[in-house]
This record gives sequence, structure tokens and C-alpha cells, in this order.
Amino acid sequence: MYGRSCIMVLLLLVLVLTACQASPREGTPLLVGVVAPFGGRYAPLGERVQEGTLLAVEDQLASGGVLDASVELILKDSGCDFTHGREAARAVLGEGANFILGAVCSNASEAVAQVAMAQSALQISPASTDPGLTLDAEGAVRPLVFRVPSIDADQGRVAAWFAREQLEAQRAALLIPAESTYGTGLADAFEEAFSEGDGEIVAREAYDPAEELFFDVLDVVRDAEPDVLYIPGYAEVVNLLLLQARTYGLTQPVIGSDGWDSADLDLSVADGAYFTTQYALEEPLRTVRQWNTRYQARYGRPPDALATFSYDAARLLFTAIDGAGLADPWSVAAYLEDVRYEGVAGSLSFDEQHNPVRSLVVLQISNGQRRFVGRYPVRVVEVP
Repeated sequence: MYGRSCIMVLLLLVLVLTACQASPREGTPLLVGVVAPFGGRYAPLGERVQEGTLLAVEDQLASGGVLDASVELILKDSGCDFTHGREAARAVLGEGANFILGAVCSNASEAVAQVAMAQSALQISPASTDPGLTLDAEGAVRPLVFRVPSIDADQGRVAAWFAREQLEAQRAALLIPAESTYGTGLADAFEEAFSEGDGEIVAREAYDPAEELFFDVLDVVRDAEPDVLYIPGYAEVVNLLLLQARTYGLTQPVIGSDGWDSADLDLSVADGAYFTTQYALEEPLRTVRQWNTRYQARYGRPPDALATFSYDAARLLFTAIDGAGLADPWSVAAYLEDVRYEGVAGSLSFDEQHNPVRSLVVLQISNGQRRFVGRYPVRVVEVP
């Protein structure tokens, strides 16, 4: 009996010592790596990440810090490629961080994920939508890797549901940029969800974004007589494509993707069209208005989705560390798997693959303005 008691005391001491080592000591800040493209042509992306994260740290410190400790950010330039992403991740971990916010570009984020798993650090990406980020080469879930934005396929499913249920479309045509992983992934998800709801895909045409005339593919779409057009792509090319489609007699409702969510979108050409996106200042929520006011007061411009998701990713991390009660990546990851977080960009929890279960926004272009239509939960909109 005496021997068993000694063993229990020793185990208790080990647990206490582990907790003490994993928690920031009084006066010692919590170190968090921020990995993003801070130099070169992609530097504006890193700037948005830094701005959103800094505001999150300010708010966290105003509420008492993390586990009663301050927060220190370690910023490293990941560029937008695998090699620089790997170097940046190793650098922040080498300086004592056990948590990484980043990266932005898919290749860099994949490198960060591999380093994080190898060194038992926790990663939350504020930007990467590549479905493979949270999975290893064998398709198993990476237990220490999470993301804040929805994967691209979620947008395709929401667009399909909106076409069927809100626009009452039964026949859809897809116009996809050729050799685009982004466009193809969205179109595949749309087609699957639309077809499951007894909808029919009557045309699926790829166009070359480098071309200036698209009448060959538009001719096929017009002959197919769809009820709705789904055009996942980027604003710069969509402007010309839409203009030609309208002049060619294609007056059906059009739904786009978050590649349209750009100042480059021609609002007159896109008048009447809809598009899905992850976050919008037009949403009439108090949290969105307050965030917009605060960010503009600090930086002199409205926050984009990247700045907003960076803020939410940082506050989510701090919430999870506080909730877990210690700054141990494995304990924090376990907490995240059951978390329900209310952020600026809406509430989220995580599915079994560490992708966020959240809702997406639909906007419509009307009279030269972006109009908020609604927010639709991804996991609720699957067409029966």
C-alpha cells in the first residue's frame, strides 16, 4: 500500500512539472510564430496577416493575456513556396515558439505542416484552402494542423444549393478556367451537389484565361439552355467573359466564387450576378461593423478576408490555450477539436479533418453595389 502511494505521488509530481513547463512562467511571454510572405511581390499578403494578428494580440492582452502571460510574436518570411515555408517554420520553432500562425500560400503552408508535425508544434493557417493541408501523404489527419477558412469545395456546395433552392434552377452550365486547380475544384463540388439534388449539368466548358474572345464556349452554353451559369474564376478575366456572355444573349442568373471578391470586379458588367465568399463587410452584423471601424481607424483602409481571418486565427489560438489550461500543442489541439469559437467572420467548429464547419456568405451585385444576400451553413445546405 505504501509503495502504491509513493508511485501515485511521483506520477502527480510528473504531471505538475509537465504543466509548469508547458505554461508560460510569470513574466515570460508566450512565443507565437507568424509565418507569411513578408517580402517580395506577395508582401501585401503578409502585411494583412501581421495587421490582423497584432490587433488580436492587443485585444488578448487587454483581457489579461494568455494564461496570465503576455504574447510575443516571431515573424518570419515564408515567401510563397515550399522551401521558404520550411525554413521559416524551422526558424520560429528554433527561437522557442511551439505555435505557428500561417502560412498563406498552399506550398508554404504544406511545408509548415510537415515541420510542425515533425517537431510537435501546432499550426493554424488563416488562409490556406487546399484540402490536403490537414492530411498527410497517406490521407491521415494531421493532429496538430488546423485551418480557419473553408476549403474551396464548400463554396461549390453552397453555390449549388443556392442555385437549386433560391434560384430554383434545374439545369446548370459550368464555365471553368482551363488548367485551374481552383476553378476545377469548385466546379467539381458544384456539379456533385447540384446533381445529387436532381439537377442536371447541361454544359461544362473550359476557357483559356489568356484569350480575349470566348464565343466558342459561349456558343455551346447558349445551345444547352441552362437555367443558371456557374463561373468560378478571378475577377480580371470574369469581367470580359461576363460582358461577352451578356452580349451573346446569355441572360440567365450567374453565380461566381470568391475569386470575384476583388476591387477589380466590374460591377456594371456583373450587375445582377451572385458570388460566394468567406467574409464580407456588407454583412449587417455588429461584430463586422465594429471590426471594420477599428481596423480602418488603425490602418486607414477596410479589412479584407485575410486580415480578418488572421485576427480570428490568433484569437482562436489564444482561446484554445486558455481553455486547455497549458501551452502544450497536443493539449491545445485536443481542445480545438471540440471548440465552438465565435469570431469576427462568424462562428466555427472543426470537423474530423480539422476543416472549419462554418457558414459562407452570398453577395449580389446590384446597381453598382455589393449587396448582402445571406449567410449559409455549409453542412446544412447539402441538397437532398
